[in-house]
Amino acid sequence: MLRVVTASRHCCLSKSAMNTSIAPLAIGKRVTIFPCKQLSVIARVEPEQQSPPKPATKDEELPPWIRREKERELQAQQGASGLPWPLYLLFSIFTAIAAVGSIFEFVDRNPIFGVLPPDNPLWAPILLFFAVTGFPTAGILFVKGVNGFNEEAERQDKLDGYL
Repeated sequence: MLRVVTASRHCCLSKSAMNTSIAPLAIGKRVTIFPCKQLSVIARVEPEQQSPPKPATKDEELPPWIRREKERELQAQQGASGLPWPLYLLFSIFTAIAAVGSIFEFVDRNPIFGVLPPDNPLWAPILLFFAVTGFPTAGILFVKGVNGFNEEAERQDKLDGYL
């Protein structure tokens, strides 16, 4: 128990002034004040009730850069599941451009790459093959690229603690 003698009736201090004179002694703690006679004030300092700390998991203990390194090591052990997602998007663009270009080549009757003339019997099947298979292939590559990006973004969110 803490006994503080700071106020009396002769000093003309009000109750709020008595309370503020005790405050610097118990910063951050709950103080209960009991008046004791007319010449003094008794203050009892009680510790704050704290909740028990949560047990930290392994992931919470490690800083983000160490978690990223462990994630990279785990991915290296599992092996790559294919191309990186930007390459899927890039190949999707190339395939779509080739498909559109082969349609224009077919309509304008231009030689394929300046080598195979339109008189050749393989000219039409080659251009039609590129035109017919190019668009679905570009779509599949695009979907794989977008899915790869979403997986990478989700993995990064987990590492950053958002998920």
